[in-house]
Amino acid sequence: MTPAARLRPDDRRAQIIEAVTPAVLEHGAAITTRQLADAAGVAEGTLFKAFGDKESLLVALAEHHMTDDGAASFESDSLEDLVTTLVAVLVERMRFVFRLVMALGPIAQRVAAERQEDFERGKLWIAERFEPYAAQLRVPPLVAADLVRTLAWAAAAGWGEQQPTSSPEDIVQVLLHGIATASDRPSPADAPVPATASEDQEA
Repeated sequence: MTPAARLRPDDRRAQIIEAVTPAVLEHGAAITTRQLADAAGVAEGTLFKAFGDKESLLVALAEHHMTDDGAASFESDSLEDLVTTLVAVLVERMRFVFRLVMALGPIAQRVAAERQEDFERGKLWIAERFEPYAAQLRVPPLVAADLVRTLAWAAAAGWGEQQPTSSPEDIVQVLLHGIATASDRPSPADAPVPATASEDQEA
């Protein structure tokens, strides 16, 4: 019988992190090394060998989950399809990150602050997805990306409520159609026409 191949140290660490994540979300930063070892199915000494100490493991866990790995890969056939898919992916991810921050407190907050460049890259990635539909947007793709993320975070966090008021479906409707009903929206004919430079000079 051929023995199983040994995992590389980085792969072993990632495997442990994935295994203990549910326990960390349940117990928070107060989780014990015994609980972590039980969740990972290893001895406590194995955890110390892989991470050094409990706080280092928790920091590595936060970094693992908060590092942008290039975002989800998907194809879209229309602007509506793109927004629907983006919102679903972002809300799910942000709900997880919100739970992680609540569980780990200052540890996760510190890691999040160190991941600002990843956060900005994520916005640029979303803006690139909007570029093919730029002619259909009322705002630049970068602004659209910022609005999508802002609304997705609001739905994920729920502003402290047990159940968020807005759903991914609500966000898609607002982004694509606004909050007013069709009958209440001003028609293009009613919209004010900006004055031209020559008209400003004549005035």
